[in-house]
Amino acid sequence: MRKKFTFSAGKCEFTGGLTNGHRAEQAEMGVEAANRHRGEPVRIDEDGIRDLLADLGHLCDREGLDFPAIINTAKKDWRAER
Repeated sequence: MRKKFTFSAGKCEFTGGLTNGHRAEQAEMGVEAANRHRGEPVRIDEDGIRDLLADLGHLCDREGLDFPAIINTAKKDWRAER
């Protein structure tokens, strides 16, 4: 059986880096800004996060970037920082 994960706001994987709490705050600001720009309620929920991720995919398409590869690398980074 897998151990349940508990968020650690103070964890900092890299010396001099941001804590996971700071990373979460930055992401929160991004979701909130995207919601405001779309004229949607400013809240943190699955819809807002999913919409922002989809929008980032469209940005990658426009800029010729490999969105699936970026997502895969980001997931690896996220796992390492947990």
